[in-house]
Order: sequence, then C-alpha cells, then structure tokens
Amino acid sequence: MENLININLNGEIITITDKTPFPILLAEFLYEGDFDLMMADLKNNVELVEEAKKVTKLMENLPGLTSNFITRPFVFNDFMTYMDEFKIKPSDLNHVSLNGMFDIVLERADRKAFDIVKNIIDFMLKIDSNFAPAYELLGSILIEEGDFEKGKEYLEKAAKIDPWNIAALSELGEAYFNLKEFHKAAEIWKKEIELSPDNYVTYFMISDAYIEIEEFEKAAHNLEKFLSRFPKSILGKFELSELYRKLDRNIEADELKDEILNSTPEYQSDIEIWSKIMIEKQKFDRVIKFIEKYVRDNDENEHFKLLLVVPYIKSGRKAEAKEIYKAMKEKFSWYIYSLKNVFDENLNEEEKELLN
Repeated sequence: MENLININLNGEIITITDKTPFPILLAEFLYEGDFDLMMADLKNNVELVEEAKKVTKLMENLPGLTSNFITRPFVFNDFMTYMDEFKIKPSDLNHVSLNGMFDIVLERADRKAFDIVKNIIDFMLKIDSNFAPAYELLGSILIEEGDFEKGKEYLEKAAKIDPWNIAALSELGEAYFNLKEFHKAAEIWKKEIELSPDNYVTYFMISDAYIEIEEFEKAAHNLEKFLSRFPKSILGKFELSELYRKLDRNIEADELKDEILNSTPEYQSDIEIWSKIMIEKQKFDRVIKFIEKYVRDNDENEHFKLLLVVPYIKSGRKAEAKEIYKAMKEKFSWYIYSLKNVFDENLNEEEKELLN
C-alpha cells in the first residue's frame, strides 16, 4: 500500500492511499451507492472498513468529491486487482445488486468488447449464479460469434431461471432455428408470443420455422392468429395468401389478394410488399401517390423513394426515375439489391438502360 497524500480535516489527519478509492468503486457498482450495506457485508474486513470510513468522512467534508469523480471510467482489471488486495471473495458479497455492473457489461457489449464482457459476466455469476440477464447476454454473444450450441445452452439457462425473459426466449428461438431445430424454434417463439402477443415479427418467425419443415397448415394457422390481432397487416395477408396457395385454398388466397389491392399500408413493414403487388398489377398511380406522401412525411425513410422508379418510368416520368436512382445508388445500394427482382421483372432492357 502506497501513501499518496495526507489531508488535514479540522485537525484530524486522513491518509489517502492508493487503496482508498476502492470502497467507492465497490459501493457504486455492487451496492447502488449504499455504503452501510457494503459495510454490513464486509464488517470483518478491517482494511476495507478503515478505507471506507476515510471515504465517508472525505465526502462529508468535500462536496466536490462525488462517486462519479472516482468511478469513471470503469476498468475491470483494476477492480479485480483491488478485490485481490483487499482479499474480498465473491462469496463475501451477500447483499449486492448486479444492476450497476450489468450496465457496464451492456455498454462494453455494444462496443463488441466481448472478451472483457465474458470476464465480467464470469465474475458476476460467481456472486449470483442465478442472474438470468448475464446468461442471456452471454448466450447472445456466443451466437453472434457463431457458437450456436454453446449460446443455446446459456439462453436455455436464462429462460429456465426467468421464464418471463422475453429477450432470452426470442434469441433462444433464433438459436434453435439456426441449428435447424425448427420445431423447437417454433415452440419457443410461441412461448414468447404468449408473454408478449404484440411482438409483431415473432409471428412471421414462427411461420418461417413451420415452412422450413413443410408444416404449412401450422404456418397458416399461426398467421391467421396474427391477423386476428393485426387485421390490417398487408404483409400478414400476403404471406398467408401464399400459404393458402400451397394448401390449395385458392378462394381464400384470392380473397386476401383482393383485400390487399383495396388497402393502403398501415405499418412500415407493409410498404414494400404492397408496392410490389401494386406494381405487378400496374397500379402505378396508387404507388406514386402513396410513396410520394410517405417519404415527404417521413424523410428518415427516404430509401423508399426507390419504389417510385418503376412507376415513374411506366408513367412517362423517366427523368425523375433516373434522378432518384442516381441519387440513391450509392447511399442505399443494399435496398437497390433487394429490389432487383422488381426492376428485372417490370422493366425492359431499354428502360433498364435509362438507369445506367
């Protein structure tokens, strides 16, 4: 231990050492700033108690000394070095809250600093082996790294500890899907829907899982359930109509297509499929009217302007179509790629040449 400075407070000399900041770190990240609770857990750790008393006295007399002054940035290796120097074991920490440290973990995970995240999670689980969010995050990281089997194990653990953890269920379903365990994926996602029936995308994921194993009846039934909750979903109607075709339920498929042709998008996710159907049916004026207004009112979604290219060309507004395509070509190359079939199927060679 190295003495750094002596401070005279009303005649009392307080010696600041290189270990003095640690009680602040410990209280901030594991006790939500509650010094008393920390001291109760570590009352037999004479050295920690002594340094904590110094810190308390300093903070009472020096208003500028706050926890933020000491605790930012958080360096996990330094924190663990302090733990070793004070001879504190995870089993000594009985009344902690892991929320503060988990915020740090999430921040590091956003930066893709996965090695340090794994080390912190390992430490957290030594304190509380039933902390479900840690298992969920670790499982997500492993899946992102391509280790689906190991990631699945941790997500299963998270879901077992906390059956209401919707994020864990969603990611667990994805892990099963990637492992081609499509029945399990569907069953897990159905549990997610039971807990959060407004999770729009999950319904489509369930149907995708059933389609993979050619259980079209189950896929259709799932989308029927979806449309009972989201009756204006054009994407839902389109996907269900495709399934009805596979099941030779052609009258019902035609009815859904008619509904789509007589509707306009309520959800952003419906805009592309609706526009494609309208273009296929040569209803160019309807696409132009809707998309022009939409992008005018929602400039953060300007990539949808590319849906105007075919209708503009077919309506004789070739210069405008070329201008949009040229302006969007580099900025939204990914969306141009996703619309390749629309251009290929609806433009002749001369019209395509206009865009080059």
